[in-house]
Amino acid sequence: MSEEDPATVAREQAVIRARRRVLVRLRVLARVVRLSKGSATWAAYRRTVVTTVSYGLLALAFVLGVIWFFWPENSRWEPAVNSLTLVAGLTGIFVERLTAEAERRSEVLRAVADELQDNTRLLADERFSPDPPGHRQVYPRLVVSAVDLALVSGALGRHRDAELVGLMHRWRDTVHLFNRRLDLTEISTFSSSSTAEELAAFHRALNRENSYFATTRQMLETLLERLPPR
Repeated sequence: MSEEDPATVAREQAVIRARRRVLVRLRVLARVVRLSKGSATWAAYRRTVVTTVSYGLLALAFVLGVIWFFWPENSRWEPAVNSLTLVAGLTGIFVERLTAEAERRSEVLRAVADELQDNTRLLADERFSPDPPGHRQVYPRLVVSAVDLALVSGALGRHRDAELVGLMHRWRDTVHLFNRRLDLTEISTFSSSSTAEELAAFHRALNRENSYFATTRQMLETLLERLPPR
């Protein structure tokens, strides 16, 4: 077998290195695009760009229409005006869609924030205070109707709100378990055989440092912190 030409080998190695560099840059670019799609800044920037392009095309079509009106002998103005108007109409559809999605997302997140604030007030109820009660009592229940609506509405983005959606799922499961434990506690405390010492023991268990009540309150605070500002 004859040895390969050193110049040919060098060219092949240079091509391989160039391909590797291109692949690395493509991976970096894909990562940047994914991150940009998931950011609120990129979503707002996208709406601004599409809106600006739409109104710019309409303004240009209007100017060309005025010129065509005063110089009708130039037939080249007509296809230009029609084309710009058509493109502006198509981009206007995207503007309306993006605006509607942004408004629906804001409404859903506002409802979730209001519900979480209500749950915060419920957890601050005196029936959850560390002081043991002197009588049997019914505990308030947490609600997740707005969270359920947000998860099924489709208003939250698949990439943009992936972390927030995951937290909402965890919060919903936490609330269901918390309310279920309150049901079991009330069943136990309202039984005819329960004593005052047992009532105090149930209440102490509810307010332990590592209790489910503390876990639920911490989860609520975490979700409130992750919600975007209004």
